[in-house]
Formats: sequence, structure tokens, C-alpha cells
Amino acid sequence: MNKKPALIAALVGVGLVIVMMVGLITPKASQVRAKQKDVTAAVQKQSLLALQLSQLQAAAKDAPKDRKRLAKLESQIPSEADLPGLIRLLNTTTDKASVDFAAIAPGSPTPSGSISVIPIQVTIKGTFFAVDQYLYLLENLQRVSSVTSVTVTPLDQTVSPPQLQVALTANFFTTDTSAGPGSIPGGAQAQPPAVEPTPVPSPTGA
Repeated sequence: MNKKPALIAALVGVGLVIVMMVGLITPKASQVRAKQKDVTAAVQKQSLLALQLSQLQAAAKDAPKDRKRLAKLESQIPSEADLPGLIRLLNTTTDKASVDFAAIAPGSPTPSGSISVIPIQVTIKGTFFAVDQYLYLLENLQRVSSVTSVTVTPLDQTVSPPQLQVALTANFFTTDTSAGPGSIPGGAQAQPPAVEPTPVPSPTGA
């Protein structure tokens, strides 16, 4: 019996089976690879979301501290110039330091970048310890200040304790950039265009 045709038929059958399996498996393999990519992307997205969630939770946890910091910053550099309140603060400081005399002369706020600078000239007279106490209190005021100049002059040295006079200039600050002359009301808002007056005819026709 010739087994060659049967072998050929068997090989053809195996080939057909292999072709059919390849035809069926290849699309499935492509789908599996696509799903694997989707899974990888989902895992990466989940990791990113988990990181963002942890950051938001940390921010929520720190929110009370941040609000306290913002409130402190608002008191140090307020959103309004509040010159009357600033003068009262300086007067209270002179009372606490027990200086004999104090003169306070605030200048006009000047816009400087994102803040306005309020220069104030202060002249005080008193003993060394009173003057020293005043300067310490000035450095630790609720509102932030920057002393730009200090002049110390000895007065009558025959009295006990000796008297000193201190003249200084201190800058205070506000986030209100519309404070002071020449500034733009509302900070970044533009000034409205000037309107020329309309001429009115004279009753006499002149």
C-alpha cells in the first residue's frame, strides 16, 4: 500500500490546522497586547492619581497652618495703607517705651512693584534705655518695617540720666498698589480716557 498520499494529506491537514490556529490566535494576541497596554496606562494613571490625592490630602492637612501664615502676613503687610491705624500703633509704641517726646510725620505711599511703600519720619527724645526700648519695639511691631536711616544726637548731658534724640526714617508696606498720589485706582485697572468738555454757545452769539 502506498502511504505517500496519506502522508501528504496528513501534512496538508496539519498545515491547515496550523494556518487556522495562526489565523485565530494572532488577532487574539493583538487584542491581548492592546489590553496589556491599556492595563499599563491605567496603572500609570492610577499611580498619578494616587500621587495627586496624597498631595491634596497633605495640602488639606496643612491648610490651617497656611491660613495662619496668610493671616500673619496680612497683619504684617496689610491690604490697606491704614495711616491712622499705623500712627496709633507708633504712638502706642512710644507710650510703652516711656520716651519723653515723639513726633511722627508720615509720607505719601509710593507704589513699588506689587506693593506700596509708606515712609514715616519719627523723632523721639528720652533716656538711653527708653530710646533703646523704643527701637526694640519698633523692630518687633506687628507691621513689618524697614529702617532706612538713624541719627542719634546727645542732648543735655548734665541731667541724670542723660537725654538722647533719635531721628529715623522707617518704611512700612501695603499690598494696595493704588495707595498714594499718582497711582492707578484699583491697582492694575486702567484710567478711563479723558473726556473733552463740549463747548456751549454764548447767549450773545459771540
